[in-house]
Amino acid sequence: MDRRQLLKGLGFGVASLPFIGVKATSPNISVYGDEFNSDKTTDEKFWKKFRKEFYDVPKDFVNLENGYFGVQPIPVFDAYLKNVEKLNINSSRYLRTQYGKDFRGIVSSLSDFAGIEPDEALITRNATEALNIAIQGLNWEKGDEVILSDQDYYSMIETFEMLEKQKEIRIKRIQIPILPSNDSEIISSYQEAVTTRTKCILLTHMIHLTGQIMPVKKIADAFRPKGIDVIVDAAHSFAQLDFSLKDLGADFVGVNLHKWFGNPLGAGLLYVKKERIKDLKPMYGDKSKDENSIKKLGHFGTLSVPTILTIPEAQSFNETVTLQVKEKRLRHLQNYWTSEAKGIPNVVITTPTDPNRSCAIASFRIEGMETKEVISKLYEGSKIFTVIRDLEDLEVVRVTPSLYNLTEELDILLDGIKSIA
Repeated sequence: MDRRQLLKGLGFGVASLPFIGVKATSPNISVYGDEFNSDKTTDEKFWKKFRKEFYDVPKDFVNLENGYFGVQPIPVFDAYLKNVEKLNINSSRYLRTQYGKDFRGIVSSLSDFAGIEPDEALITRNATEALNIAIQGLNWEKGDEVILSDQDYYSMIETFEMLEKQKEIRIKRIQIPILPSNDSEIISSYQEAVTTRTKCILLTHMIHLTGQIMPVKKIADAFRPKGIDVIVDAAHSFAQLDFSLKDLGADFVGVNLHKWFGNPLGAGLLYVKKERIKDLKPMYGDKSKDENSIKKLGHFGTLSVPTILTIPEAQSFNETVTLQVKEKRLRHLQNYWTSEAKGIPNVVITTPTDPNRSCAIASFRIEGMETKEVISKLYEGSKIFTVIRDLEDLEVVRVTPSLYNLTEELDILLDGIKSIA
């Protein structure tokens, strides 16, 4: 009698078993390698086959809310379940004798993928934790100023609001254009807020509300000579766009690995430029590490080891598909529906459609209709699952297709919008 039969006999249901559902042989993404060398951006036949092979998708609704976290490809999901089982069987012996070596290898490989050095990389539990380590690690003094926008992620804004009370820093809130005509229009919003007390700018690479891509490097380059730090939230852009973290030109960047990178929930990454590590104070108690070691910032206790062990499988999937192919396909999906939706009466697209300013994420609203009603009618009438986001004084519907979504699903979205607009 195998373990599945034994546990079922003891009263455990199939759905509760962590290893039930693992295929005997996971699909191998490497066999697709050569196909990604040709342009498959608009080849729906190819993507339908790809989806069938590499994703388990719901049958009772269309998920267009992939911005919260990414659906793991089947080989990644299978690897995760196997890692759970491996750790449970080998327990502390593995952690005490082998895990350290494996972990260092994962950090080294992930750093190469991100375009940084291993001693500049810290695996965290998510982007919020990564960014908190950077934000709270700076040496804040009374009267120091930070510039941020209400379009930045609320958790990061709340971190600065906490420091406003604890350290008596000052927050300067600016409004950035939702549909900018050029980069200068965005950069000037920050320039006008700078004073001699400005210490830091919080900057979101891809805004989670609208998907707008911010000119991060231009902003970082503009303020570096003034000694102003730029802390970048790249939670949504990492592994959705084709770039390296150093391309952003900032000394501090936080990302998620559970969104577009496709790893299980529970892993993020903090990049700190090597020369700046000494400038951050540990948020978690640790006095054993050198002040120039990024390890001093990562005294978390025990992390989710199976999640971390799955990073190589998620990385392999991304490297085979390639970020260039992902970015082109995701941008195509967004442009597919927004280009038609903007012509529907009463529909207002709140995302820049310029290819350099957005990718997968986009949002819209319908004039004269509450957004809650739009969300409800899309789901009830078309089984389209989306989410409401608060965009300054507006509520919008955020639509976020992923690599497994097809244009035929976006046609359902468009038909649903037309029926209620």
